[in-house]
Amino acid sequence: MTAARETAVQEMDKAATLPEQQRVLLGNWGAIVNFPQALRALLADTVLQFLLGFTLGNVVGMYLAQNYDIPNLSKKPEEIKKDVDAKKKPPSS
Repeated sequence: MTAARETAVQEMDKAATLPEQQRVLLGNWGAIVNFPQALRALLADTVLQFLLGFTLGNVVGMYLAQNYDIPNLSKKPEEIKKDVDAKKKPPSS
């Protein structure tokens, strides 16, 4: 066997020794994703924190945009460009 194959077999053996509940949760990724429990919990907490913050930010942004006179930033560069062009070209008579 090659060294890579031996390593893969050893990792699969490690995954097979996990408790049944962890094997079910990890599925086929058990050999690859063999993180300690604390690291998995930290990763899940970080992802959850990001998703909650992102969602809350979007909801607040939508509320503010609908209920208050918030300028549309995508139209602002076009307005600035028109103003600059108007100043560059003198009115023809």
